[in-house]
Amino acid sequence: MKRKFSRIPISNTVEFFWQNKSYEGVLKDLSYGGLYIESKIIPSIDEEIPIVLFLEGTHPSIKLFFKGKVVRTNKEGFAVKYTYISPESFEHFKNFVNYNYPSLEIAEKEVYRFLGEAHPLFKGFINLNILALKNEILKFILERAFLYSPDKPFILSSGKESPYYLDCRKITLYSLTFGLVGALFWQKIKYLGVDGVAGMSIGADPIVCSILAKANEEDISLEGIFVRKEPKKYGTQKQIEGNIRGGMDIVLVEDVVTTGSSVLKAAEILEKEKLHIIKIFALVDREEGGKENIEAKGYEFEAFFTLSEILKRHQELSNKNA
Repeated sequence: MKRKFSRIPISNTVEFFWQNKSYEGVLKDLSYGGLYIESKIIPSIDEEIPIVLFLEGTHPSIKLFFKGKVVRTNKEGFAVKYTYISPESFEHFKNFVNYNYPSLEIAEKEVYRFLGEAHPLFKGFINLNILALKNEILKFILERAFLYSPDKPFILSSGKESPYYLDCRKITLYSLTFGLVGALFWQKIKYLGVDGVAGMSIGADPIVCSILAKANEEDISLEGIFVRKEPKKYGTQKQIEGNIRGGMDIVLVEDVVTTGSSVLKAAEILEKEKLHIIKIFALVDREEGGKENIEAKGYEFEAFFTLSEILKRHQELSNKNA
């Protein structure tokens, strides 16, 4: 698995705030994704802390203001993933990182990932679009894809029984929602600067195609990749369909994640071909261990809907119509 962001070794003074107190630390490395601070004071995992980075050697001195979530700790210090950068700090930060990056091409790709994750204007715009798309898609999920049968439970791909079933192909293979689903995924993917989008056939096929359609609308080059459950028995005997090359940065998409076994199988197949998976997205997380299993393998994972979210809206509508 490849890091989403290139690291820059550095030694700068940094100030951070935790539990209403200010502390100094030493910045040891940073990237467009986050930074690592050496400090005797170690904030707790998942704490969001304000950070002030002092750019040394500038006249007048420049301070960069961030917020970040603590994602890893050890005896020497802690790592932080950015969640916010002040708009005033962004241009200085971009110039500093670009100057120290291995190439401008890499820096340009990674700055878009940073914008989508930490710049307040971009994050606000993305979140508003996602909220509007989710509200529209949820109506169709409840009307077309959500099935409830307490007397005759459904058998899931994991082998488990459930009174609830989500037939998301009734959403992804429907003209009125095909574009909405593609737009929803594209809100996140467009800022990742990836070369392709992949999915396990056949559940993810229409999602891959809908994302390609959105990329085409913005004249952005993006490869589509299908992963077969088994290699073809004839012809090229390929298991991966699409124009692939080693070293590509890709995202992996899925319609519904239960235990995560299917998407992890696809990830394994793709990585054997030297494709770098930047992030995994799902339309729905059934909340049956899939997120935890995927993240345990070191992948970033995000679902646009959870089963509990869908059940809550289903119950609200049932009570309203009762």
